[in-house]
Amino acid sequence: MRHFSIRFRMIGAIGVVLALLFVVGSAGLWGMQRMQALSQEFVDHAFHETVELSKLRLAMADLSRHEKDMVIHYESPEQLSLANMKWEKTRDEIAKLMEALQQGEADEDNAVLQQMSVKLKDYSAAVEPTVANIKAGGYDSATVANRMLARAHDRYADLQADMKKIEAIISAEAAAVQAEQVSTGQQTMLLFGIAVAVAVLVVVPTTLANMQSICRPLDQAQQLAVAITRGDLTQPVRVEGKDELTRLMSALGEMQASLARIVSQVRLTTDSIGVASAEIASGNQDLSSRTEQAASSLQQTASSIDQITSTVQQSAESARQASEMAQANAAVAARGGEVVGEVVATMQEINHRSQKIG
Repeated sequence: MRHFSIRFRMIGAIGVVLALLFVVGSAGLWGMQRMQALSQEFVDHAFHETVELSKLRLAMADLSRHEKDMVIHYESPEQLSLANMKWEKTRDEIAKLMEALQQGEADEDNAVLQQMSVKLKDYSAAVEPTVANIKAGGYDSATVANRMLARAHDRYADLQADMKKIEAIISAEAAAVQAEQVSTGQQTMLLFGIAVAVAVLVVVPTTLANMQSICRPLDQAQQLAVAITRGDLTQPVRVEGKDELTRLMSALGEMQASLARIVSQVRLTTDSIGVASAEIASGNQDLSSRTEQAASSLQQTASSIDQITSTVQQSAESARQASEMAQANAAVAARGGEVVGEVVATMQEINHRSQKIG
């Protein structure tokens, strides 16, 4: 799995999940559509026929009741005519209900309904002459009139029997539709179960494998980063696969190698700095010794300068005194010069006088 990128794996996982959701959704939609179709079929066919059959049963009961009313009121023309009108109306309604039950798809009850239509006509044909005789007063009593309707009663009994057949057929159709609904529900649940099982068998292992392929390199990268932060640059770097984490591990390995080279260069530079620092320390010691000597010499020089200063001061004082003495001597010399001039002059005069004397 590491041979595929994480993006590709994520897109693939999304595709797998969407495919499984499509399968599950398709199964659900198929089941819902099938159940809806069966429900609609039940409503349009079995339920509709059941309702129409109930109406037909009520109409048949009304038909029998109106027939009895005609017999009972054979001596009352108005009530007889009213009962006859109701009987005819109910008969026509029954004929319409039979036609309505035959609408739609041709099934087993249509043949029975066709037979019932024929029997209804036979029943009507058997009742109408008797009713006409009742209206004409052709019977002495209601018992005689009722006995004349024996053939019509047989046809009515046949209609009742056919109605029971139709009821059985409709019940069987409803049971078949219900059984098909149950089967469809079971098939839908089976499809859901298969889809969920496929989802579990596909999504769970692939998700775990994908998680392992992502988390394990991340853990290795974390361990490598922690080791680098602690200064350990000897951790092995395992590069596997072609995904983004592989490039991350490769980059971390290159960073570790670069840091190792930098540390090595720093170590060499540090050693050079150590040697230079030792030399600088030795020079500093020598300089310190020389500085101490220079300081001692400076102290001696300062002392000598102090002595020279004292001597210069003394010399200055002596020079001043000498200057004063020189000035005094100059005055004395000047005075002596005058004296000497006077002596020279005296000597010259003496010499002159001596010459004169000689």
